[in-house]
Parts: sequence; structure tokens; C-alpha cells
Amino acid sequence: MSKKKDTEIEIVETDFGATLKVGTKTVAEITEEEAGSFSVAVNAKNIATVNSFDAALEEAIKAYNLSV
Repeated sequence: MSKKKDTEIEIVETDFGATLKVGTKTVAEITEEEAGSFSVAVNAKNIATVNSFDAALEEAIKAYNLSV
């Protein structure tokens, strides 16, 4: 039986929102829109627009977990 390795996701604050990185690879970008909502982009494609940063973070991590 193989053991799953823990993955550390780094959240880097940027001028436009935040970037999620695993090692040196950028896995998602969260940008704050003018209306107070947050957009989540993976591979330069917008996958979700939500009302809070916490929800955006959850969507980004969910998208990363599904792609691994």
C-alpha cells in the first residue's frame, strides 16, 4: 500500500489578489474584482467567481486536487 505524500500549498499575496503555488509551479490565481467578488483562474481559464476570498481559496484548492 502506498502512502500519500503531504503537499504544501503556498499562498503568495500579489497586487491583484493571490497566487497559489506548489513548489515553483503556479497552480491557481485569485483576483479581486471591482464589485468585491473574487475570480479563480487555473491555467489562465476562469473556473469560478465567488463572493469571498475563503470561497475562492476553497475552489482553487479543489481544482488543484482534482487535477493531480
